[in-house]
Amino acid sequence: MPALPVADVPRRPKSLSNLRHTEFVVPRDGGVAATEDAPPPRPKSRNDVYELKASRYGRRKGNGKATVDVSHIQDELDFADWYGELEEQLEDASNEEYRLFHSVLESHLTTCNNLVSSTDDALAILNDLKSSFITVDAQTSAFQASCSSLLADQSRLQMLADSVATNLQPFTELEPITRVLARPGSDFVKTQSFREMLVRLDHCLDWMNDPAHRSFKDVESYAPRFRQCMTRALTLIRNYFVSSMKEVANEVMEKMKQRQMNDSAQNAKFRINAPQLRDIVYEIEKRCGHEEYVSLLNECYSCYASVRQKLILPVITKRMQELSAAGTSTSKDLLAFARSAISFTRSICLDEFELFYAYFAGERGDEEVYNFLETICEPLYDYIRPKIIHENNLVKLCELCTLLQTRYMRDLEDPDIDPFDRSQLDFGQLIKETLQDTQTRIVFRTSSIIRDEIEYFTPKPEDLDYPAKCNQLRRRSSAASGGNSPLPNDPSIVEGSFDTETMFTGWYPTLRKCIWLLSKIYRLVNSVVFDDLAHQIVHSTTISLVLASQSLAKSKSDLADSQLFLIRHLLLLKEQLVAFDIEFSHQPDVNIDFSTITGTFSSLRTAGSLFSPGGLFTLVKTAAMPKVIASMLDAKTELDLRLRTAIESFVSHWRSRMTEGIKGASNRLAAADSPDPAARVKTAVEREVPVMRRKVLEYIDDRRTGETLVGAVMEGVIESYNEYYEEVFISKGRRPRNPEVPWDGEMFCRWAEGVFDVGDGLLAFGDDDDGDGKRSSRAMSREGSI
Repeated sequence: MPALPVADVPRRPKSLSNLRHTEFVVPRDGGVAATEDAPPPRPKSRNDVYELKASRYGRRKGNGKATVDVSHIQDELDFADWYGELEEQLEDASNEEYRLFHSVLESHLTTCNNLVSSTDDALAILNDLKSSFITVDAQTSAFQASCSSLLADQSRLQMLADSVATNLQPFTELEPITRVLARPGSDFVKTQSFREMLVRLDHCLDWMNDPAHRSFKDVESYAPRFRQCMTRALTLIRNYFVSSMKEVANEVMEKMKQRQMNDSAQNAKFRINAPQLRDIVYEIEKRCGHEEYVSLLNECYSCYASVRQKLILPVITKRMQELSAAGTSTSKDLLAFARSAISFTRSICLDEFELFYAYFAGERGDEEVYNFLETICEPLYDYIRPKIIHENNLVKLCELCTLLQTRYMRDLEDPDIDPFDRSQLDFGQLIKETLQDTQTRIVFRTSSIIRDEIEYFTPKPEDLDYPAKCNQLRRRSSAASGGNSPLPNDPSIVEGSFDTETMFTGWYPTLRKCIWLLSKIYRLVNSVVFDDLAHQIVHSTTISLVLASQSLAKSKSDLADSQLFLIRHLLLLKEQLVAFDIEFSHQPDVNIDFSTITGTFSSLRTAGSLFSPGGLFTLVKTAAMPKVIASMLDAKTELDLRLRTAIESFVSHWRSRMTEGIKGASNRLAAADSPDPAARVKTAVEREVPVMRRKVLEYIDDRRTGETLVGAVMEGVIESYNEYYEEVFISKGRRPRNPEVPWDGEMFCRWAEGVFDVGDGLLAFGDDDDGDGKRSSRAMSREGSI
């Protein structure tokens, strides 16, 4: 925008009088001012001014102003008009741009005012719209709330109507179901509508028994009626099943009487209707949560069992009679009869097991099928039990028990056998009683054999012919092995059947019978029972060996024979027991001690107050009753004690024989007075050691055991000589007659080791080796703990 022009305004008069008396030089056309001599008269009023102007300038339209010509200025008024007009022209000329800018601003202001006015109008319209919208929204919300309330009422009423219809539906089912069950028809149970009716009855019963519906009216009266309908429906199944089974049974029996059907054909006849009857009976099986329904299912089981028993039991009984008939190979042979009878019965049980599950599918039948099969097995049990009871041959009883356990009983430890597999027949459950009878008979016969052939065994002279039997056995073994005799004392594998007379030649009969009994009953009876029997057998055998040793001591001049006999057989018994898994547990051995009574009687009788009041009181107070002494008996412990005692007796016997010359005070003094204090002992040792070794070799086949016994004797002899030397020479300060031959304990020990020669062979190597291939006597003593 251009800058505002600077106005060039002439000096204005300061007052009206100055304006009137001011002389104006009006330029002329030639540039010379004209001077007026006489001013015109002054107007008196505004109207006069206007009139004067009109007369001079004329009346013009426009802005109401007249253009004064300079040549016509006559007075001050004309000048004032001219000057005013000129001033206005100057002002207009100088303010043109400002007026233009003002007009633009006014145009903009007008536009803004128009915009503000339009905006105010629009805001007014918007306010009207807002108020209208608020009104519409309020009305819409009210309408929506009203609709929601109506919908909620509609839903509630619909739910109420549905609930009423649903809750009334079980009540409406009773009449049509009752009407159908009143006239069911003969084949109604086979139709699909019958099963749908059972489903509806289940639903109605569940609804009636729901605690949430107890508040409904007439529920207590409707529930028993629905239960009666269900019982009636399931009774129809029971009746249909019973009638069908009897119908098939009658047909089969009639054809079998006419010999038109064999046993396999009658099974096929029963299998024809089995799938249909199975599906029908399953409707009872899956509803056995009620006791009344269980009774209906049991009636089906009973009907099936009675029908099948009438057909099967005669067949099994006839077969048992044929096997037991006189003249047959199985009539007297228990094992042959058992094999044939059990195999025949098992084949029938397998067929019946499969046929039973062709009719019944529920788990409740698992127990019933075995009850049914046990009834079928009764003929077998009736025929085999008397044979088991009257069988005295323990070998046959053991073979029968082995047959039952290995072939028919399930091995629960076998990973390939599932003990809970319902699809497989566990025939072992059916012959469990037979197995128990056999095991009971085995225990009885074992106890009888223990009593008759071990406890009450009376040896014959040839049974005590030792060491001749040992020498005979050694010669046979050498001949059989080409001169290389193995160690016969290794534990023998005693499973199965073997001839004890051949295998255990040279053994005492009770020891042979002991090992034979253990091998026969091992793993055939319960482990606890076997342990008890094993304790009894070992105990009785140990006692019999001790008695035999005593008898041998009486018949033999040398006590060593009886001692070595006992050691030999106790070692054999202990070694053979390793092959058996025997739990040696303590058993109470109850004894009654009467010593206190006899002692009290003796003291009272000696005092003479036996029948006095004080004596009777003392008797009652101190020892009126015998004492019951319960000691713990363990067959293994007893065997170890007996063996240790026998070894100690053997060592003591030979020790006494070799040290007889230094026993007693007189013998010791006599030996000490001789030039060689050890002469008597050395002589006896040199004489007895070969005899002792010969005896040991006759009875003891194991080189290690024999050397151990010899070493124990040597240790005892050295100990006796040390006691003699310490008592005579060290304690009393006595000096030997010949100082050059002191023969103290150490010298005697070295000499004895050379004479006894212990450790040669099997005992020559070990931690206690003294470097010369021999062991010290201390090592031999430790080896002697057998």
